[in-house]
Amino acid sequence: MGLDVAKAGRLAVGAAVEVVAKILSKCPGLDSEYGIESRLRGPWPTGPCLWLHGASLGECRMLIGLARKLKEDLPRCPRILLTSQKAEIVSFLQGKCAGLASVAVAPADCPSALTEFVRSVEPLGLVLAENELWPGYLSTLSRISTKKNIALVSGRYRRSFPGLDFSGVGLACMQTVVDLGRFAKTSKGRVPCTVGGDWKLLSWALGEISAKEPQEPVVDVAFLSFHQEEADSFIWMAKACIEKGMSVVLVPRRLSESVQFRSQMKQAGLPVVDYPSVQRGSVSLVSCFGAVKEILGMSRAAVVGGSFSRKLGIHDFWEPLTLGVETFVGPYAKGHEDLVAQLCQERAVTQIRRAEDFLNCRRPSIACARLFLAGEKKKVCESYSMLLKFLKDLV
Repeated sequence: MGLDVAKAGRLAVGAAVEVVAKILSKCPGLDSEYGIESRLRGPWPTGPCLWLHGASLGECRMLIGLARKLKEDLPRCPRILLTSQKAEIVSFLQGKCAGLASVAVAPADCPSALTEFVRSVEPLGLVLAENELWPGYLSTLSRISTKKNIALVSGRYRRSFPGLDFSGVGLACMQTVVDLGRFAKTSKGRVPCTVGGDWKLLSWALGEISAKEPQEPVVDVAFLSFHQEEADSFIWMAKACIEKGMSVVLVPRRLSESVQFRSQMKQAGLPVVDYPSVQRGSVSLVSCFGAVKEILGMSRAAVVGGSFSRKLGIHDFWEPLTLGVETFVGPYAKGHEDLVAQLCQERAVTQIRRAEDFLNCRRPSIACARLFLAGEKKKVCESYSMLLKFLKDLV
């Protein structure tokens, strides 16, 4: 009875999502920004495909690295499809995946969209990144195969939709022991689980990216993936840096917020130039995707956004760490509280309690960061081997 009620609840939610999506798809502005029509009807590539899915740019970049390794290591690797919840990054991802994988906006989590998606794509299996446990995705994939054909990698878990169908999940590689404990309790121990670390480290852990300090940093501080909600904190820190003649780079989380950031900086009396121009005593504003790695390659320190507002989730702090850049985070670490606390305790990362104290904070230790990363590398490599075995058995 409990399972029937849970299933009925999932179907009701899926039907409600479908009705709302169809209404919103008739609004040109919303449809253009969120790709609602594409979520409902595609187009999606012709399968059969191995389906990889991530929420936004960070998760999808990790999955691109995974796709590259699967092409090398998985015998007779099928065609790969990468989907994202963020319609605005699809064209960028298509450029990055040329010759590697097909890219599309993710299907809406409703019956008609998933039926069309499965008919076209014929998914052989699904690899989900982090916490993308959509009820319709799980139930649909479990229904179309007699094998367990779903894997969760780099898993983060707090809670999920009641009665979620875990019957098709054959492997869960969770980021931390805490994530594993929560997930195992909810899935009632029916899913093989391991602590596999954060797979944003995957390409680095498997030897595709080397960790080394920038030889001659020309950027003193790079502020990465900052939201408008964090503008006040950014202005405080940027002002302090500019007053000391430092060079600063700002990478907004959303490119659409670049204009607003520019206006706020000018109101605060901060000189602004456009990246790739970098000048001491100025803020260089980035207005394009894909520049973070290049920026970190010439940066001394990085401050990670998403951590200066209680409501946001902290963004990728691994990229500056693996590239030998001193890494700072704000007072909040939503989604990664346990891991950030451990990194700070080990002096691999420094937490800024108040924006006003930024320049007086203890600097993180690059040597401690490298020691911490060695342990994470082992977890990631071992969990990747487990996924590879799972997929070999599946496809």
